[in-house]
This record gives sequence, C-alpha cells and structure tokens, in this order.
Amino acid sequence: MAVSISPSDDYSKRELEAPARIKETLEALRAEAAEKGWTFEMGYTYAMDHPLSEITGLRPPDNWLTQAREQNAKAAAQKEPMPPSVGGCTGTASQFNWVDQGCVTPVRDQGNCGSCWAFGTHGAFEGSYAIINHALIDSSEQQTLDCSKAGSCAGGWWAFQYLIDTGSAVETDYPYKAVQGTCNTGVKSQYKSAAWGYVDPNTEIPSIDALKKALCTYGPIAVGVAVTSAFQAYKSGVFNENSSANVNHAIVLIGWDDTKKAWRIKNSWGTAWGESGYMWIAYGCNKIGYGAAWVQAKAAAVCVDGPTLLATTSFNWPDKKQFNTNSNIVSLTFTLPREMFVQVVAESSGVIATGTPPGGFTTGLYTLEAPNTMWTVSLRKGTLTAAGQSVPLHTSMVSKLGAGTYTFYWKLWLNGYTIQLDSGTLTAIAVPCAMGGQLQARFTPLTAEYVQEVQEEGQLLSIGDPGRPELSLTISKG
Repeated sequence: MAVSISPSDDYSKRELEAPARIKETLEALRAEAAEKGWTFEMGYTYAMDHPLSEITGLRPPDNWLTQAREQNAKAAAQKEPMPPSVGGCTGTASQFNWVDQGCVTPVRDQGNCGSCWAFGTHGAFEGSYAIINHALIDSSEQQTLDCSKAGSCAGGWWAFQYLIDTGSAVETDYPYKAVQGTCNTGVKSQYKSAAWGYVDPNTEIPSIDALKKALCTYGPIAVGVAVTSAFQAYKSGVFNENSSANVNHAIVLIGWDDTKKAWRIKNSWGTAWGESGYMWIAYGCNKIGYGAAWVQAKAAAVCVDGPTLLATTSFNWPDKKQFNTNSNIVSLTFTLPREMFVQVVAESSGVIATGTPPGGFTTGLYTLEAPNTMWTVSLRKGTLTAAGQSVPLHTSMVSKLGAGTYTFYWKLWLNGYTIQLDSGTLTAIAVPCAMGGQLQARFTPLTAEYVQEVQEEGQLLSIGDPGRPELSLTISKG
C-alpha cells in the first residue's frame, strides 16, 4: 500500500513528538550545519519518515550525454513556434518565478515510490502546457510509471518521449498509486508533447545563464539534484549544503532570485516538506541542474466540428412587443445530453413608444422566471435620449452546464416609460465544441491600482477604469 509523505503539520510540533532516532538525526545535522556554515533551517519533515531510496529515484543512463546530442538533433525538427514569454521572462532579470505567472501546477506527492523521474517529467510538461494552452492540468504520472518503460519505483530517467509518442491521461482517469502496475491501455491519453530536449547536451550541468534562458524559452524544466539527509530535513531558507554526492533525485526548476543567488524548485514530496513543497537552493549546490531537460507541450486541439445550435426563438416587428416595467422579453428551453459550455445571446433594438425621453434601461439573462433577477455578468445598460431614437439591446453570457434541461429568460429593467422592441432573437449554442470541448480564457485581475471610478445605481455597484473598460466589474449589492 502506498504511503503518503504529504500530510500537513507543524514542523516544531512534530519534532516535539518525534521518535528518538529523528531527534538524534536532527541534532547531528544541526551540529554539522553550525560547523560548515549552512544557513537554511531544518525540521522534522514527513520526508524523514522514509529511507532516501524510497523517495528519490533519478538514475542517469551511462551514455546520456551521447543520447542528449542525438535527442537535440531530433528536437530541432520537432519544435513548434513558442508563444511570447508570459510575464516577460528574460534571462537578464534579477528574479523570476513561474508560480507568479500561474504556470506551475500544485505540489504532488510521489509517496514511497522512487518515481521522481516521472514527477519531474510531468511537472515540466504541465508547466509548458499552462504556458501554451493557458490552462493548468493534472496529468497522470501513474500512466507514465506503468506504461512508459522509462523507469519504475526503483528509479528511472526522463520520460518525455512517451508523452510525444503516447501522451498522458488525466490524473482522475488514471490515478496515482505509488506502486508500478500493469499498463492500462484503455485510458484515453489526451495531453501530448510536441518535442523535448536537453538545455545543454554537451555538459552534465548547464551554466546559470543557460538554465535561465531555457526557463524563459520553455517554462519549468526538469533537473536532477543530489539529495542527502540535510536535503530531506530542509524546512526553509536557501539550501547551501554543497554536497558532492551522486545525483539521485528529479525536481522541477521554476525560477530564480539573484539576490538570494538561488534557484526556486518544486519537489514531489508533498507540502509537508520545505516551504510548502518548494525550496530555495543555492546556484551550483548539490549538482542542481544536472541533466536539465525542457519539454514543449502540444497546443490543445481546435474543435473541427464548430459550434452547435441548441435552440433559438425570435419575434418580428409586427409583434409589437412593448414593456413599461420589469419584464421577461422571451424565454428559450433546451436539453443538454452531457456537460457543455453554452453561450446564450440576445439581440434586438427598441424605441420609446410612450413617455418622455431620456429613459434608461437594463437588459440581462437568467434561469429563473422572476423578472427582477438576472446575472450581473450579462447586464447591459442603455439610454434613449430622443423620441424615435432606436437603441440596440444586446446581452450574452457563457456558462458551463451539466446534462439536463434549461430555460433561459431574457429580462428587461426600465421605469417611467414604455419601450417597444423591433425584431429580436434569443439563441443558445454549444461552444467551442459540439459536445463540450474545453474553453480557454485569460483574466486580467482587477486590483486596487486600476480602480478609478465607483458608481452606485439602485442595487447595482459598478467599479472600474473608464479608460480601460476590460477591467470594469458590475455587481449586485443584494
């Protein structure tokens, strides 16, 4: 049975209750730290409950540098154009961290299995996927452990070629068990790599500049390091043991800080090791960067079947739709056979039929019939300033909906006059795939530095910058 090394706990509390052997180990390590000038803190991490042989496992092939040159020759022909670097990463910057760009997946836990080689592989791959496809994924290390033949729980080497040839399943479809099993060939592998290569195929440990350049070009990269008892007990600070031990562990390099003279790495020992699963390690320390390899994820497939019309309804000018109070303009009902992304779009225009301009109106969508309720994300406002003036009424929204039957109501809020609508339509389509593909989106956070104007109108509060409408936000106070 797999044993986790990631339960969250307080290091100090754990040490108070630690077995004698753990206390003796920490005492000896701290004495060595004082003697050698180590500046990092150590504590009773959950990694210390396991022999190093169980929680490491990177095994460099004897001739891997020869293989590296051959691999990079292949990679030159396989590489696809990369998008501009997220966050403006440049190798000359004093510091950079892919976590800050939202391109690092959560810390994983390899348990008591020497499969770090698989976690290093997938950690770099998931980072590349996030940069190229703007989405964080959880790919299956277990599938790679079972099927790639790149290693076992006794150790292995990078498995990027498997991600090119076969790809990776979703973690939930092929969950991690921390023990090698029989390859399940019936699980769909929906994530794939386009290319991979070594940062420098001519040396075991690339230079600091070469590693920084690779981080900016490809994103998080897989690297080897020499793990020791001190590494196992790392709690916080900049790790500077400078051991000459053999490389035995794979981690993911995600950034650097020149003021610390250190790399930022993500480990696969869960969050109860180091700084919530991360470490600062001094440049050149413990052979960090050994066998550094980058990977390029394939761009997610674009749907070839296009949008699918779910339902539509319309009305025409002779219908003379007139409203003088909060009302539902029209409704639309459709049934989904499975979970989908659905876009609902309402289009019309209106004039003042009776009453004196100016007159303001609000239009929106909701799944409840009550005329006074609608989603703030679909609110649209307009003003009729003169008699006979025709103003567009438009509102839309996109939502992820599960299987079932839905009714959407197109709603109108107004007061003090009667509005008459000409022809109009209410349409629902499944996007971007006919049967529920993935929807990618980037959101610019609305932070205090951008908020220039706050307006209050009834139960609605609008916040934003008039010069940057993409940063505006309207919410209901109720």
